[in-house]
Amino acid sequence: MWPSWEQTLLVFAAAFLEGSVGFDFGLVATPALGAFLGVREAVILLSLPNLALGILRVSGWKIPPDPLRRLMPFIGAGGVGAAVGVLALLALPLIVLKWFVGIYVLMCAAYSFSKFRIQLDMRDEVFFAYLGGVLSGWLSGLAFAGAPLIVIYLDSLEINRSRLAKMMHLSVLAFAAVQVAALTGTGNLPPPAAIRALLAVLPALAGFVLGRRLRSLLSPALGYTLGLALMVAAAVSLLVFGPGGWR
Repeated sequence: MWPSWEQTLLVFAAAFLEGSVGFDFGLVATPALGAFLGVREAVILLSLPNLALGILRVSGWKIPPDPLRRLMPFIGAGGVGAAVGVLALLALPLIVLKWFVGIYVLMCAAYSFSKFRIQLDMRDEVFFAYLGGVLSGWLSGLAFAGAPLIVIYLDSLEINRSRLAKMMHLSVLAFAAVQVAALTGTGNLPPPAAIRALLAVLPALAGFVLGRRLRSLLSPALGYTLGLALMVAAAVSLLVFGPGGWR
């Protein structure tokens, strides 16, 4: 019933990276576990740890009402996208999930390494709120991979960094809640799978809390570079070794 020691260690490491340097949990954990289990089983196992981390990230925050109201169309559209993302996760062949997630994660790593940055023309904010919300929600429901698009959208709104982080984590939490509800409603989080996912919450929370405590001891630049290297290694491992098709 308990996840294997390799799975437990990967969940712990991905959460530790997020707690210590703010590196996205899903972009490391999903391809890394996908190399062992396949993307679909990895997402189901990580659904409750991801939700628990989302709750922990926003606990104790006071979010001003005006930015929250401004974000509601984006979150609403993203909730719909997250539900559709879960349906895609369940319907797509394993080989399609494997290659899509692996290549997408490598593209995110390349974007982070580059100096190129996407800036949306926010003169049509409503259009991008719904489009960005649906796309980022879909990626979140499919593979916890919506955070890069959320950042692009919020950065285009020229929100200060502190508020951007809060709005991003709030969006991720909303999409995670929809994902868990959709998995449960479609019967893909039955009691045995739910118990395994609940057990995986423990190393996720332990890694995140330990990372937070050690944050002052770690160089952000070094930690972020390490996170990118692990993200690339996880994506390559998924593409080469992951179940679901050609290796």
